[in-house]
Order: sequence, then C-alpha cells, then structure tokens
Amino acid sequence: MMTCLPDRPAGRWFAACLGALGLCSIGFVAESGPTPLPRVPVIYCTDLFHPHDDPDDHFDLATLYALPELDVKCIVLDQGDQQAKRPGRIPVSQLNHLTGREVPCFAGLGAKLRSPADGAFAQPAECQGGVEAILRTLREAGRLVTIIAVGSLRDIAAAWNREPNLMRSKVSRLVLFIGEASKADFREYNVALDPAAFVAVMRSGLPIAWVPCFDGGLWQNGGHASFWQASQADLLAKASPPLIQYFIYALEKETADPIAFLAQPVDAERKARLFAQQRNLWCAAIFGAVAGRKVVERNGHFVSEPPAAGEPRTLGANHGVFGFRGIGIEVGDDAVVRASDDPKAHWVWQFEVLDREHYARAMTEATAGLLADFPLRPPGR
Repeated sequence: MMTCLPDRPAGRWFAACLGALGLCSIGFVAESGPTPLPRVPVIYCTDLFHPHDDPDDHFDLATLYALPELDVKCIVLDQGDQQAKRPGRIPVSQLNHLTGREVPCFAGLGAKLRSPADGAFAQPAECQGGVEAILRTLREAGRLVTIIAVGSLRDIAAAWNREPNLMRSKVSRLVLFIGEASKADFREYNVALDPAAFVAVMRSGLPIAWVPCFDGGLWQNGGHASFWQASQADLLAKASPPLIQYFIYALEKETADPIAFLAQPVDAERKARLFAQQRNLWCAAIFGAVAGRKVVERNGHFVSEPPAAGEPRTLGANHGVFGFRGIGIEVGDDAVVRASDDPKAHWVWQFEVLDREHYARAMTEATAGLLADFPLRPPGR
C-alpha cells in the first residue's frame, strides 16, 4: 500500500487517507510464486495529431507502448473536430503495426463543454466515440482501470457527467498531466483547451494523481511540475530503425503510406535532422509509475526499474527522482487550483521532483532506455 503522507493535522490526515484510499490501495497486486502479475488496464486520452501540434505526443505514445506492464485498452484522440484533418490514428496505427498489437482509437468531443456539468450529448455523433469508448471500456473491465490524460479532460469530464457511479466504481485512478502548480495568473495550455472540463474532473472526488505541466509559469519547473527538456539524439540513440522511421515520419510531417514508410531504410540526412532537435517533455518515463516503476541510478546511468518481487505495482510517494505528495485543493470557477486545508477540500496526489539536480538527465536516460527496448513484433508475424 502506498504510504499516506502525514503532512497535515492528524485528524485531517487520517480523513484524507481514507478519502484517498482508492489511490493508496488500488492497483496493488501481490506476487505469488512464479505467477506473472496481470497487466494494468489503461485508457489513454491524448491530443495526438498528424501533422502534429507538438511531437512530444509521439514520444509519449511510443513510451506507453514500450511499457510491458500496461494493457492499453483504448486511446481517445482529443479534439475530435480536428481529427478528420489531422488524424492521430496514423501514429497509433504505426505503433500497432510495429508491436503487433490492436489497440483501438476513437475521436473525442470537438467543442468545449458548456459548463462543468455538461454531458456533451448535443455534440455531433462523429465526435462521441471517445466518451462512449471510455464508458464501454469501464463497463466491460473485469479489473479497475487507470485513465491517463495528456491533453484536455473533455471526454473524461463528459463521461463523469453521464455516469458518475460507473466512474466511481471502475476507475482506480486518473493520472492527469495538466495545469500549473503555483502561479494563479497563468493558464496552462491543456487547461485552456477546456476550462469547464478541468473544473469538472478536478472537483469530481475521483482518485487523482495530478501532474502539473509547469510550476511558476511557462517553461518553469519549481519542483511540482513534470516539465523537462532533452536532446532527441539522447532519447533515440539506441532506438531501432523502424522506431526511428516512426519519429522521422512524425517530425517531418510525412504524407507517404505510414506503414510502408516504417520498413524503409533510415535516410542518414533525415536521421541527422531528427537527432539535432531538442524536445520539451512532460510524460514519457513518468508513465512507468502507473506500474510501480522507479527512475533510479544504476551503475552511473538512470533507468526505469520495475518493482521487485513482492513490491506493490501502484503509484507511490517515491518513484526515485520523483514522487507524489498528498494535498488538499480547491478549484475555482476560473479553473485555478489552490492548496487548501479546508475540511471540504478535494484530496489529490500531486507530482513532485525529489531530485532536482538530476531530474532532467534521469528522465531523459530512463525514457531513452524504454525506447531502446521498444517491443518490435517478431519478423513474419
């Protein structure tokens, strides 16, 4: 079980731990002899496009596929009104092909929610697939499901507004990469995509692991945000040629057949352009925390390390260079999150950097290791 953090008055701390019991305990699977642990069921919501808005989403998707402990049930493609023109299903189809998996993807809602209570029933049928996929996956799941979101929270909020009891009973945790940790007058990009959805989800009372994108304003990380920067050469130094092709296709906004392109030899000039770029990142190796992984130093190099036999496979207070702390929050109608000790405050687990000196290097090396081990399907399959 994850340790609840006693950083509040005793009565409040005990009540908060009980309130957060779902996150403290859900996802724990004990080792029992040689029997392998079941994979963690995941719904992934992303603002993934081709051509891209920001190719960090392609790195995130590849890292998600590289984690063998995660069973990605479906992918919800944010901003469904744009998906027809810039389909995120293209990079999904490429990674399905490379891994031999069949993860389905669905276009999400296209318009902002009209209020935090909006179920978005009035939006066009072609944009309802994301919400319906979330609810269908939860209904059919035999185990509790983790939802990871790296864009707006629009489809999650609409699903919550339609079937709150289903969400309460079937969601183990929401892992939300969104928002600003401390600067009240700065609105982060993902929040701005749909402020009403952000308010709805953050006030829902569901078990939330909140990973702010920034702490202190744009491009700032004061210690409670996940943002870091990395060289793509460092991230992809040991990646396989088909995976290099996947990133070239994305970064150069290719229009050739996306599957055939993966099998082509890597062009040296294009690879050099790819490796010369820097990348802003927020997620990637942090996804491993959903399966209890830690980013730790081994022999002078940081790796994403799975939990040892007998250790819980769940989010915890310490994942090596980062972790999560329990805090009370209030969410204003302005979509600003403020820390609160009010007894009625919502309890969330907030991301924090535990090793600021090594954080960027550690996250880069851990992500690179996962991409180096990306699971290509055997030839002929």
